[in-house]
Amino acid sequence: MEGSCRNQNSCPSSLWVYTTRPDGQRLRAGDTFADSTARGRPWSEYMGTLLTASYYHDGCLLDEFLRQGGSGGNELLFEVLWRDTALQPEPISKLPLSRYFSAPFGWMVARTSWGEDAAIAEMKINECNFANHQHLDGGAFQLYYRGALAIDSGLYSGSSGEYGSPHCRNYYWRTIAHNSLLVYDPREQFSRRGDYGNDGGQRLPNGRSEARTLTVLQAPENGYRTGKVLAHGFGPDPQAPDYTVLQGDITEAYSKKVKQVARSFVFLNLRDKQVPAALVVLDRVVSADPAFQKYWLLHCLEEPKVGNSAAVVDCTLRGARGRLNLDILLPSADNLTLSKVGGPGKEFWVFGTNYENNVEPTRLERGSMEPGAWRLEVCPRQAAAEDLFLNVMQVSDRENGAHWPVSKLEGEGRTGCLITGPVSSWSVLLRRDGARSDQEVRFRVPGPNPCRVLVTDLSPGRWRAERAGAARTLDVEVTAEAGAAWLEAEAGAWTLRR
Repeated sequence: MEGSCRNQNSCPSSLWVYTTRPDGQRLRAGDTFADSTARGRPWSEYMGTLLTASYYHDGCLLDEFLRQGGSGGNELLFEVLWRDTALQPEPISKLPLSRYFSAPFGWMVARTSWGEDAAIAEMKINECNFANHQHLDGGAFQLYYRGALAIDSGLYSGSSGEYGSPHCRNYYWRTIAHNSLLVYDPREQFSRRGDYGNDGGQRLPNGRSEARTLTVLQAPENGYRTGKVLAHGFGPDPQAPDYTVLQGDITEAYSKKVKQVARSFVFLNLRDKQVPAALVVLDRVVSADPAFQKYWLLHCLEEPKVGNSAAVVDCTLRGARGRLNLDILLPSADNLTLSKVGGPGKEFWVFGTNYENNVEPTRLERGSMEPGAWRLEVCPRQAAAEDLFLNVMQVSDRENGAHWPVSKLEGEGRTGCLITGPVSSWSVLLRRDGARSDQEVRFRVPGPNPCRVLVTDLSPGRWRAERAGAARTLDVEVTAEAGAAWLEAEAGAWTLRR
């Protein structure tokens, strides 16, 4: 059988392909031995990639295996035994730039290219959490562009970071070490024995014990079900999409301290050399007690620059040149606290305690570890049961300092943003309650440039977009999977209806 990249849709190892950065490392996931590869060398995926490529007759995976250094040592025996010698490598550039990884995960990875200047976003819902080596990171995201910008923090290394260490139990494995959401109930206990501290994050599925049988895994009382994907899709070009959307409900990942936690991701491939991509994140969090403080987190390697409702994250380590600009649209400025946490003695800070990792500096320098030392915390000032978070992140080269203006959009049960570029604008409109709707949507496109518009949370079917004063209409097909309409609109007042 000839090699085919189409088999990526059924191939589990393709996650490694999509999360591989231009420097050969991968976005962090779960317990990662990041110091096992010397700095400056690509991460090996060992024999698993070759065996999977041979099993699925997938030339793209074979290409990935060869680019990561191939096999060596005693692994050569397995290559001799099981390599598909008729399979030829195919370039991974043939793959679509966005990929959905379905149940039991519910993850999306979106890229702007397969080249050296690729911006990469990973977005997670976690329909299930299998505990142990899988972290409590439902709703988490990562961003990479010319350096790691929004990261999974912590270390699975060093005597204080080994399996089961205080650093792992109270920080590295926990929600607080990821770009997710906390709801802090000061009385919450995460284990009966008291060996896990209170990080304000997600509960421990079955006490973090792995299921030994399918019956145990599927039993609701064991709590391995942690979320549900509500929408996923990308387009309009399936090979090089302008948008990638992933929406999910992660209420089940938390204890009864919450009534609802829902997160929506929209990744935009802006196709601009100065500002190549943006990630829009909308959260609806309803706590059981209005007094429980809510936190929106963004982890980074270096100390961020913080303003009133915006922040800048730079990556300069080892010659990196990436920049992330964060614009906070919700909570509103009069109800917003934006803080930075980290630095010496607070690198792995959890509500009064720093769960340090004492890995040797020489290992940090020699290896490819990126433990992080800082995070941004976005909090509402006023106590309320329900809060919305709306954040827009743009990536760019820090040397050019590019940052497109961002403004908030509101109306008729929806909220969103307008990102104004020099040639074209980009608009995202999401329902505040996250529910699918067949109600008409009205919006305005400011002039003079055209605008690419994404409207989410729509009932499936054929929708029609009409511009006031214009005879021409646009027909848009909304699928059940994505629940989103995409159109390129001229300046004016628009109505989208079924």
